[in-house]
Amino acid sequence: MTSIYYLCGLLLACGIFAFLYFLRKKDLIPKLTNRKLIAILYGALFFVRSFGGIYKIRDTIGLNNYSPFGPHGSTQALFSVLIMWLIYVVQLCIVLYPFFDKHVPIIRPIVRFVSPVVYVISFATLPMLTRAMDGDLADVFHWRSLIFALELGVGLALSCFELSRFDAAKEMPLSKKNKILCPIAFIGMFLINMPAWAPQVLFGEGSDTILLEDFTLYHRLALYGLVVFALGVHFMLARCTYEQKRFGLLYISMATMISYCFRYDFGTFFNILDWPIQLCNTAMFIIPLVLVFRMEKLYYFSLFINVLGALLAMLMPNTNGADWLSMRTVEFWLNHYIAMLLPLLIMSLGVFKRPKMKQFTYSLIAFGVYYIFVLFLNAWLTNYDSGVDFFFINSDFVASKLGKWAEDLRKITTTFTYKDLKFVLYPVYQSIYFVVYILLSFAMWFIYEQAFEITDVYATIMERNRKIKADMLALEVHLAGRSMQEPMNPQNEGKLILRHFSKRYSTSDVYAVYDANLEIEGGQIYGFLGPNGAGKSTIIKSIVGIQTITSGEIEVSGYDVDKQSVGAKMQIGFVPDHYALYENLTGREYLNYIADLYNVPKADRDERIAEFVGRFRLETAIDNPMKTYSHGMKQKITIMSALVHNPKIWILDEPLTGLDPESIFQVKECMKEHAAKGNIVFFSSHIIDVVENICDRISIIRKGQILCTKTVAEIKESGIPLEQFYMSTIDGNTQDPVSASVESPKVPEAGVTV
Repeated sequence: MTSIYYLCGLLLACGIFAFLYFLRKKDLIPKLTNRKLIAILYGALFFVRSFGGIYKIRDTIGLNNYSPFGPHGSTQALFSVLIMWLIYVVQLCIVLYPFFDKHVPIIRPIVRFVSPVVYVISFATLPMLTRAMDGDLADVFHWRSLIFALELGVGLALSCFELSRFDAAKEMPLSKKNKILCPIAFIGMFLINMPAWAPQVLFGEGSDTILLEDFTLYHRLALYGLVVFALGVHFMLARCTYEQKRFGLLYISMATMISYCFRYDFGTFFNILDWPIQLCNTAMFIIPLVLVFRMEKLYYFSLFINVLGALLAMLMPNTNGADWLSMRTVEFWLNHYIAMLLPLLIMSLGVFKRPKMKQFTYSLIAFGVYYIFVLFLNAWLTNYDSGVDFFFINSDFVASKLGKWAEDLRKITTTFTYKDLKFVLYPVYQSIYFVVYILLSFAMWFIYEQAFEITDVYATIMERNRKIKADMLALEVHLAGRSMQEPMNPQNEGKLILRHFSKRYSTSDVYAVYDANLEIEGGQIYGFLGPNGAGKSTIIKSIVGIQTITSGEIEVSGYDVDKQSVGAKMQIGFVPDHYALYENLTGREYLNYIADLYNVPKADRDERIAEFVGRFRLETAIDNPMKTYSHGMKQKITIMSALVHNPKIWILDEPLTGLDPESIFQVKECMKEHAAKGNIVFFSSHIIDVVENICDRISIIRKGQILCTKTVAEIKESGIPLEQFYMSTIDGNTQDPVSASVESPKVPEAGVTV
């Protein structure tokens, strides 16, 4: 019979190879999906063979006991396990490769160079492999052995065809990084493809002193393995592209699903008691579907429901006392590892969007439907099998672990009969069971929310660190050997420049400021006008470095605010609209503290502080704690602290609020004097008269866009009062900033360039 299997398998291999080779010669391979169709055919052959019966080798214990090769066939048992294990690795690569060959280059060497070797060895050991699979039936003609030979033929044809396409001269070689990752990936694939029966066959069922339950040391180690596995996979895939992440997760899910399915055959389809209706069992089939067809809604059900169920199951293992290496125990932990970790990894790696409350609600509704289904399914099937217990709501398995109170609640029953069938429900116990599971799901939602926040903070820090490094490198290149303390553009010394500046806050889809352009020369008092919420404070806070820049550039006296933040801040004196002072300090102590920050020499600071104290009439209060000051006095200290280092650019955000008329006069005089020295005074205000009387130029901003920039003299020459000009400008026909969509941003009209 073996010769017939060889002949059929090799004929099929030659036919498929010739077919694909002909298509490649005719340049039809890129246009058709033949490789994908043949890969699907290959998967179908594997499915038929796998469900054609239970593998005989899986009953083996420690290579000899119950082995299809007899008590002295340990060598054959060993090699059959290893070869079949390798076949599963390359089979899954062959099936997935046509769908991911352009995105996952590291699997090409496995398909081209490892797979042909594995298939040749498989053909050479076909009699041994068929006996491991079918036992005594391997000695006579058996349809499953023929399918196995055909399966190997298709795999050999596909792998040899990929090998024939290899052209080292034309093909872009693997990068050095991928050459290192390729063997690591193969080892990972080999481990993840482990059949659930392999440990039992190779090593026996293990010592009965190792208990994976009741929170023993070994049980805790098994739980800790969750973290190790999750971190390992996340670390390997975190820097990969989207398709590479999807391939890696899909490979893991399909490999473990195949391993789990060795417990089934075609008879399973006709016996509902064997169906994978248990909540965690469904995850083995849900995750591959989710990743193949990108089924987001089904994924969120798995994220909120399967993950929780798997965690609870691992805390209360249901292995019926089986030894730790037995197939039952390995199946249990393999199933629940995947049911819990893969949905979390899909989320952490960004394969699907983060869930919102809507998805969580839909998941709970779907769980409610599932719960009612298994509730009545259990009650119905109990008429045929007393051991029916889908989701553990029909027995005392969970109740016995919770204590006598739970067992007592389960004793409250409701019975009814329908068509000679007796239905028994436990209404109080099962209702509480459902409510508790829902409450635990809400707890999971809370944990996810906290995890999202932590992840966002970590991602922000990492992104900021990467940006700092990139900015430092760009700064070094731009300075071309000059000192890092020098301004990036010394020709712009004394100027304040905004180039296409935009700001969008992370929690908003709308730009606060869009494409603002300004260039202010030294010696000017510059007024910034606009209604509340127009974007004035946003621009000011970005200039002084309080908040980041979404896009564009800001220069302060030649220093780039983003790349030379310290140098830029040294050129600025800032009076915020809402100030915060160290009120336990005296006014003098606070001014000296600010002077220390800006490295102001003692003689200079003493002279300036004395001048300001006299100008603002603070002689009797300057040495008192600031907590005793009035609002106006604190505002004066804030103004003085902004001028103590004689900044080139003095920025004020609504500076006159709370000041008495004399102090307002003194502030205006300070502005004029500071500008007369060649510095810039840039301030926002709602007091039109003040702006009209002291400003050289003004800009008007509305809804994040600079509408116009003019000199005050030009406005006066037009004969229109500034107040009327301002009102007509902000009421004019201007375009609003448009939502900043990541997928397809719509760009509003640019602001006016000065």
